[in-house]
Amino acid sequence: MKYYFYSDGEKQKGPFTIEQLMNENIDKNTLIWFEGLSAWKPIKEIKELEVILQLIPPPIPNTEIESNSINKESKEIAKESPTDNDNTESFTPKKRRMFSNPFSFDGRIRRTEYGISLIIYFVIALFLNLMVISGVEANFLLPIYIPMLWFLLAQGAKRCHDIGNTGWFQIIPFYVFWLIFAKGEFGITNKYCTNPKN
Repeated sequence: MKYYFYSDGEKQKGPFTIEQLMNENIDKNTLIWFEGLSAWKPIKEIKELEVILQLIPPPIPNTEIESNSINKESKEIAKESPTDNDNTESFTPKKRRMFSNPFSFDGRIRRTEYGISLIIYFVIALFLNLMVISGVEANFLLPIYIPMLWFLLAQGAKRCHDIGNTGWFQIIPFYVFWLIFAKGEFGITNKYCTNPKN
């Protein structure tokens, strides 16, 4: 997902998705920047944001003095109360901890977390297999194997996302070695989530 930043003349604001950017107070001369753009540009020079310019209404006529005073009051109130998307200086995503959501198929993880996940899986699987060999009934162990496989598949899918692929790639034979050693996609975000290194 692509994130956009804009300048209101004083401060940098963002990041915003294109849907969120449509709700911001911008005009055709508002400066925009996003990853991949070499310098700040007015929104009117960016083709993919033309849809936003179509949504900008014409200026309100000056004959409505009463409505203008109401608008000024609401702007002053809005300046006093901070919004959720009001990041003034720069975009600093929250640092994600390892294993913060190990059973989810959404997001991205680094090579280290994936490697530790494999070690955890194989240690538990070895322990369970030794229990089966020693005579413990296998039906008792089945409820333990299901969450273990879910964990392994979820972590594998997130690692595939980090490389820029769908989670289904992990069913390719020997792809696990690529997941262990390949670097994740560079940049703040890819189409799956933000970079786990940030």
